[in-house]
Amino acid sequence: MAFVKMFLNPPARLRALPDRWANLLRPLWMILFGLAILTVIISTIYAVRATYWMQPVIYQYGLDFDVTTEGDLKVGTYAPPGEKPAVPLTSTVVAIDGTPVPEDFQVSQFAKRLDQAQGKPVRVTLVQPNGRKLELSQQKHRITSDPAAVRDRDLRVAARLVTALLACTALLVCGLLLALRRPNDPVAMLLAFAFVGMVATIDPPMQLWLWTNQDYMIDILGAVFFYLLLIALASFPDGVFVPRVLRWLIPLGIPLTFFVSFPDIDEDVQGIVGLVALLGVLGSQFIRFRREPEGIVRQQIKYAGFGFAAGILLVLAALIVAASMGDDPSGYTPLMSLVVLLLFSTGMAAMAVGLLVALTRFRLWEADTVITRSAAYAVVTLIVGVVWAASSDLVKLVITEVMGHDSEAGATTVGAIIAAGVFSPTQSAVLGWTRKHFGGPLDQIHDAAKRLKSWGLTESPEEVATRALSIIDQAAHPAASAIVLDTAMGHELIAAREVTSADDPRLVEKLVLEDEESSVGTLLIGRRSDGNRYNKQEIDAIREIIPSLAEALRVARGRFSRESAMQQRMEEMAARLAQLEGGQPKPA
Repeated sequence: MAFVKMFLNPPARLRALPDRWANLLRPLWMILFGLAILTVIISTIYAVRATYWMQPVIYQYGLDFDVTTEGDLKVGTYAPPGEKPAVPLTSTVVAIDGTPVPEDFQVSQFAKRLDQAQGKPVRVTLVQPNGRKLELSQQKHRITSDPAAVRDRDLRVAARLVTALLACTALLVCGLLLALRRPNDPVAMLLAFAFVGMVATIDPPMQLWLWTNQDYMIDILGAVFFYLLLIALASFPDGVFVPRVLRWLIPLGIPLTFFVSFPDIDEDVQGIVGLVALLGVLGSQFIRFRREPEGIVRQQIKYAGFGFAAGILLVLAALIVAASMGDDPSGYTPLMSLVVLLLFSTGMAAMAVGLLVALTRFRLWEADTVITRSAAYAVVTLIVGVVWAASSDLVKLVITEVMGHDSEAGATTVGAIIAAGVFSPTQSAVLGWTRKHFGGPLDQIHDAAKRLKSWGLTESPEEVATRALSIIDQAAHPAASAIVLDTAMGHELIAAREVTSADDPRLVEKLVLEDEESSVGTLLIGRRSDGNRYNKQEIDAIREIIPSLAEALRVARGRFSRESAMQQRMEEMAARLAQLEGGQPKPA
């Protein structure tokens, strides 16, 4: 009944999982985790075997093949890159040497049947899309590959497998940490299960399911991880659906998941709908971000949003490149196929890493620096690319008109020189702007140190100390901080953040505030608010502000003491004048 009620009236917040549920879900997740690792290992071995045994055997008989997204084996004749095959990769194998093959004929079975011929001519009967039968008699030929081609193939295979395995590793590590560290967190567990499903449906497991005609596994596992990911992103990071209307994704996400996973629907439409749904849920995080005060939750949203947005854009780029290659597999080049796989795998890894950092709260405060510098480099790359393309075409047009078409290489060189001239000043301007607005701790402290000296001339020691703690909080993000000023009677707490006493146990670091003359007090700080240690930049930044802070406190204390003494004398004079006049003292 509880599940039925949840679908009829979805909760506005996913509550923490009770221990009994956590104790049941964790073993289940560990089983799926182990199966995912086993799937990755088996699929990696299968991919290597397919590259170095299945494909060469099929190519030796002058044949080529392709496996559709439905797991169907399509066969045609082999043609060198850039040439059209005599028989396109659109036919289905129905018989070999007169012996019918099963409907679920697989690549491995096809290679095995060809290998068993041991060099004898093989008769392969094909059925073309129009229903016409075609019989090919193929003789085995030795494939002569030059060392450069072999080296290129090995590099492509290595790049593909390394990137794919890194993506699988990132997803598995992310899921493992979430399941072990936060078993009662519903968002973390949703993501942990979703990541296991993602691992089992991306490369190389995807190739295993397709080439063994088990494509239904992709549909089932893909549907599960899509639904879990949709709900997790809608309630990220604390289980609250913001805006509240997103809670209806709990029931409505089921038909949406069915639509994007059902095998008989156009795959392009499914991909667009699924991508738009995820982008829409991701966009809702902007609403949550604006409602949240400054703190860890905002930083979590930044990291998760950046990682997931980068991942979706990379996956989208992979889909665009794949769509630009067309529907004819014979026109695919190894390089373009590799680019698609690399973009897709890198995008999956980016999603995992962003969410992992956000939910484990690992150095969250570096999000601004990482994101803005990445955006800055993207801007520089875009500007240089546009300038190079425009200048190259313009210069080529001018040079070819003046000197003829034989000078196109020179025009390309001139365009590259122009782009190189634009790169350096553009890089300096963009990175300078980002450093000014989103610099690291040293940049923030360096600018603030100059203001401390002027504050010492106009503000009280308490105000100077309060502003200094605010600067340190923005640069290093301590959980608590305080400043104690040395006085003739002992020590006085003049400013504090998140504590009320200098003896608070959260204040674990003590730094003496001293300049060229002597010490004036002590700066007390706690650990970082996200639980991590301070890095070298943050420590250097705090130490850099100490001399300026000590000088500002010394100046402010001296000026404040003189002003207090003068005020006291004026009050005494006013009191004496009042006594001489026989009246009550008036305020100074």
